[in-house]
Amino acid sequence: MVADDLQTLLAALPPAEADSEVRFAEPWQARAFGLVVQMNAAGHFTWAEWVEAFSREVAAAEAAAAVGLPAPGYHAQWLAAAEGLMLAKGITSYEQLAARRFAIGAAGATHVLR
Repeated sequence: MVADDLQTLLAALPPAEADSEVRFAEPWQARAFGLVVQMNAAGHFTWAEWVEAFSREVAAAEAAAAVGLPAPGYHAQWLAAAEGLMLAKGITSYEQLAARRFAIGAAGATHVLR
């Protein structure tokens, strides 16, 4: 059920278009953005829940940078917040996320969400 929900969400995302108005440095950034919008539209979480989750990631990155630690970039923060919400809401499991990351890493892909 959970895997089917995630696959349905991913399949519903439009492809990242080179001529779109929104610009992303990497295709995975556009997919992560689209996934969050699609999950919200499908009722998996409220926009207020998203803002809270994303704000936590931004604060954690700023705290890391303040003490000289490497901090994830904006889109990595966005992805971490999305993954956290998917886990918290039962949309996917840690094992499914780990398996997807492993499969993508083994295949040498340049983005996480395919």
